Amino acid sequence: MKRIGTLVLSLLVSVLLASSALYAQKFTGIIQGRVTDPSGAVLPNAKVTVTNLATGAARTVSTNDQGDYTVSELEVGTYEVRGSQATFKDVVTRNVQLHVSSTTVVNMQLQLGSATEVVTVEANGIQVATTTAAVGEVVDGTQVRELPLNGRSFAQLTHLQPGVSAANNFDSKNKGLLAGVDFSVNGNPTTNNLFLVDGANDNDVGSNRTILIYPSVDAISEFKMLRNSYGPEYGQASGAVINIATRGGSNQFHGSALYFGRNDILNSHEYFAARAQSAALANGRSLPNEGKDKLRRNDYGYTIGGPIVKKQALLLLQ
Repeated sequence: MKRIGTLVLSLLVSVLLASSALYAQKFTGIIQGRVTDPSGAVLPNAKVTVTNLATGAARTVSTNDQGDYTVSELEVGTYEVRGSQATFKDVVTRNVQLHVSSTTVVNMQLQLGSATEVVTVEANGIQVATTTAAVGEVVDGTQVRELPLNGRSFAQLTHLQPGVSAANNFDSKNKGLLAGVDFSVNGNPTTNNLFLVDGANDNDVGSNRTILIYPSVDAISEFKMLRNSYGPEYGQASGAVINIATRGGSNQFHGSALYFGRNDILNSHEYFAARAQSAALANGRSLPNEGKDKLRRNDYGYTIGGPIVKKQALLLLQ
């Protein structure tokens, strides 16, 4: 019986450890704020509806006794926030940008009037983070897709942030252990960074110096690089946390096509290679590939996304 009890206890511990390893870390965003009347007094029990403009998904909450509301676990995207209360005009704040692992504050002041009247305002595009001490930068999907990248590796964009120093063996052209994602953040070891893809741990647990999945630049909605003072919800890192959110479908059809090509025929001769080639030609021969490093790369791709059933089932193919 004692052996059976020990075996059961061991199994329970194993299950708990496995479940903790599989637990997804935070990659969603939060919209929060305060609802007041024209005098600045708070409005408890006001209704606040947050709607994702791309998918149509909506959530409604009520303000508390202090007039505050919080809508958490929201996907990255552009939102509309509507505040309503009896005997007050509805207030609609449009084009609220919500980034990965970020908090956006939307305060609303309701005006007296009929509920059928609507006051529309545009959200402030630039916000100062006042709800957290975390230090980090967001790289949006347009930057990821359109900035020139040698090898189409998003990891190169992490080097544009303050405090980041790439190791000598960092190589964006290869993947996995052939290259790794070796860079130091604020002087921390190169193996102390944490990569997350939609909240799932993407680090290779054997070496911790490379990642398991290199998302295509066309698949990335955006990523946030937290460099300091991030919260306890992010474990396993003393360096940076690179939090990647992938793209999804929307209620509108959209798509793209791409070609990425590189060929050494377009490259100029390196100085010493040009001299060696000239010497070889003088002797009636030519160096292989005219002395240039051989480089042939042709990448094709496409994306297409849209609704299967609007506001219910969405699709993105790559």
